[in-house]
Amino acid sequence: MDGVTALFARLVESLRGTIDTDICPGGWPWAVSALGIFIGLAPTVGATVVAIMRRRISSRYGFPEGLFLVGTGVVTAGLLPLVAFTAVGRVFAAAAAGEKPAGLTRAGLTTLGEPACFLGKQGNYLGGYTVADAFSSGPTRVTLAFALLVGAPVFAALFVAAQARLALRRGPRWPAKFFWLPVLALALLTARTPAGSSGQLWLGFATGSFLGIFVLLLVRAPSRETVRRLSEPRHEPPRPARPPVRAGQSPTGQRPLTARAEERFAARRPEPPVVVPPPQRRPPPTMVAPGPPFAAAAGAPGAPRFRVIRRLGQGGFGRVWLAHDARLGHQVALKSAHAPDAETEERIQREARALAAVRHPHCVRIHDMLPASSDPGLTELDGMVLVMEYVDGPSLAELIRARGLLDDLAAARVWAGVAGALDAAHARGVMHRDVKPGNIVVDPGGMAHLIDFGIARKTGDATLTQTGFVLGTPDFLAPEVACGERATPASDSWQLAATVSYALTGQPPRGSHPDAVSGLRAAATGARLSQLPTRSAHLGLLRAAMDNDPARRPPLAMVQRALEDWLHRAGARPDGPVTAARAR
Repeated sequence: MDGVTALFARLVESLRGTIDTDICPGGWPWAVSALGIFIGLAPTVGATVVAIMRRRISSRYGFPEGLFLVGTGVVTAGLLPLVAFTAVGRVFAAAAAGEKPAGLTRAGLTTLGEPACFLGKQGNYLGGYTVADAFSSGPTRVTLAFALLVGAPVFAALFVAAQARLALRRGPRWPAKFFWLPVLALALLTARTPAGSSGQLWLGFATGSFLGIFVLLLVRAPSRETVRRLSEPRHEPPRPARPPVRAGQSPTGQRPLTARAEERFAARRPEPPVVVPPPQRRPPPTMVAPGPPFAAAAGAPGAPRFRVIRRLGQGGFGRVWLAHDARLGHQVALKSAHAPDAETEERIQREARALAAVRHPHCVRIHDMLPASSDPGLTELDGMVLVMEYVDGPSLAELIRARGLLDDLAAARVWAGVAGALDAAHARGVMHRDVKPGNIVVDPGGMAHLIDFGIARKTGDATLTQTGFVLGTPDFLAPEVACGERATPASDSWQLAATVSYALTGQPPRGSHPDAVSGLRAAATGARLSQLPTRSAHLGLLRAAMDNDPARRPPLAMVQRALEDWLHRAGARPDGPVTAARAR
């Protein structure tokens, strides 16, 4: 330590020769503050090294990278300044005691006897009493102690924290605390050093750390493309390159940060599950033995199989009714075409064939298909009739309007469950093409179900559209589909992510539009995602799933695994109930 003390003694005396001023409190105190500026730039060096290193590792902080980040902060913002403060304090403490410090010339020792304004001699001011003694002295020393030994360290810690956050832009910021916490610890660890020298060093340290902010602003952060590329899971095989969306590229060049949902964890205690009271005297459902789809109706000749109860709403290509099915023994949903023409009949038959092949707990089942004229109870319906599973509960849109937005836990359950249902449908070659909050229903147990494949089609089938008719809802339409390209699993994934974003914010991700034309224009041009949930733990995954380029979106199976892993770390079951975060 004697060699280090001598080195700092020579540095301070050299600065004293350069700063030859009579401005209060004198040349020696100002020389110490000048040295403090250089000490205050030590955290800047560490933060700059971190910023440069992140251009190689991006946001992937493994154990070696995390250890390096922590060590850099502790050494440059804590250990090195502590050595400097201690060495400078020993120089002036020895001089105040009448000794000759190593490294200090006799001429320099003589000038320490010059006055320091109202503070006495410069040597006594810099080394005559400790930090602890300064707070028990007269009002002048106490005021100066609070300004230099309390205020300056706080500002220095704030400036160092700003440097660390700049160095960690576009990535996890947890290592920032290992830069500013050592600065605050330094103020406590130097309580036995001379108050005058420590105060002047802190004044320079705060100045140097403030200047360091501008240094970090000159160091570019990793590009969004680099963050995305380096943050992808290493075990995943590269996806084949596909041409980008022709008209769907964002004019701002915005790219997703990462495909990980675990950047932040905002665990909340879930509220009681959403419970919708079942209708009175509802007969209990009975198990139906599996068999070939679209089995013929059974029962007494001429006896109606169906009893229509009420109309439920409008589907993608037909009206939906609630009815009681005598053969199955419970309530079902019936869907008929708007008109019994050949084109509509072909479409509903294709929908029935596609849905009959899908079996998933979060996907509505189809039981049968028959002409309306084949059953006396279907006189109110026309054309072909689909007999589907009836899910008793509000849609996700109705739930949000009535109970408030979903929290991260509920959103993860909806997203993971419906992603699995879509993945199962895609495995059968079925695209939904109209995933939106109105087509996800939450049953009394809190489980989300994907309904209304009313505009679904099997891969390779001809697209059935009417002149001027757009398949899909513009506010939840993927950019490539809005541009006229064929729907793919990636476009269904985009719409599901947009639906989850709506459940977290109450707004479509591109914002609301007054009419379908403006909404379609925004979708086709890949408008900026202006309404994403900025405080959600799923923000990174939402941005990745709604990338304008379908080739860059993570597959639904990967999305489902990421969400289930997040739920597992949160201590929650993926099949738990959907809950509302708060009433609006």
